Amino acid sequence: MSSPLFISWKRYQRRSDVLAEALGAEVAWRPSKATPKFLRPFDYLTHTSNDLKLLRSLRPPFVVAQAQPHLSALAPYLGRVPYIVDAHNGQFQSWWRKVPSTASILRKAQLVLTHTQEADAIAQATFPGLRTLVVHDPLREIPPAAPRGWVFVVATVAPDEPMDVLIDAIEAMPDVNFATTAPLHRLPPPLRERAERLRNFTTLGFLDLPDYEAAVAAARAVVVLTDRDATQPSGACEALSAGRPLVLSRTRTTEALFGNFATLVANERDSLVAGVRTAIEEDPTAAGRIAAARQAWMSRTATELETLRAHVPAGAARR
Repeated sequence: MSSPLFISWKRYQRRSDVLAEALGAEVAWRPSKATPKFLRPFDYLTHTSNDLKLLRSLRPPFVVAQAQPHLSALAPYLGRVPYIVDAHNGQFQSWWRKVPSTASILRKAQLVLTHTQEADAIAQATFPGLRTLVVHDPLREIPPAAPRGWVFVVATVAPDEPMDVLIDAIEAMPDVNFATTAPLHRLPPPLRERAERLRNFTTLGFLDLPDYEAAVAAARAVVVLTDRDATQPSGACEALSAGRPLVLSRTRTTEALFGNFATLVANERDSLVAGVRTAIEEDPTAAGRIAAARQAWMSRTATELETLRAHVPAGAARR
């Protein structure tokens, strides 16, 4: 029997990569080529056409499609191939939930994966009766790397990331070096210009996976910011995978998921500055707390993945 197929309309996304590995699935990455967002529908048409060709060629027993957009599941929907939708929070907390095709594609799925209990509740409230399952991000250990002396900022300049707070805090800490792969050119011009002037803030650009993992593992601490409730930040899972101290925005969700080892902060300059300074202090107990948190996380996701495998065609998901 051929392998399952994981469709991700991204250049790369760690959750998709690790979840596909856990299911024994091949990944089809589909990065957008259209820079202006109003041209994205042309990308979607091209992606769907290519996905349909791939389905006919590979004949997978089932497909997992990352959303948003839910249109990544359009090919298996049209091709009548069983599929599961891995729904990131934006699918239910942004305008994507109102797109006319959303309900039909999500309801036709064998299962819709949500990432937190809070996100699952939002999905159920938005689409009552939807078949959902909470699967937190599976972890794949990131090996140690030679220290680089920086605090690594995991960011994509997404709408839920308070980048102004981040720049304020970095400006207030000239004695601490920061690095990121975030596309800072997407920032509003005044904020971008401030970021470019910071001598203690290095932009690494897009990195291949081994180099990216090494950058995270080499960090004194990892910073991840969000102002959106119900979100399980992938960057926080990367810090946990690498065993690095984590500075993370405080929400109900992040407190429940990461509060046993992370330094939680308000999305304010002074709180973030204090959190970073706390995280980079020598703490002989930190490694043990992070290791215990990682083991507990992996035990929970192992159980969630077993439940997920029970919803796919018999024998299709390799362990």
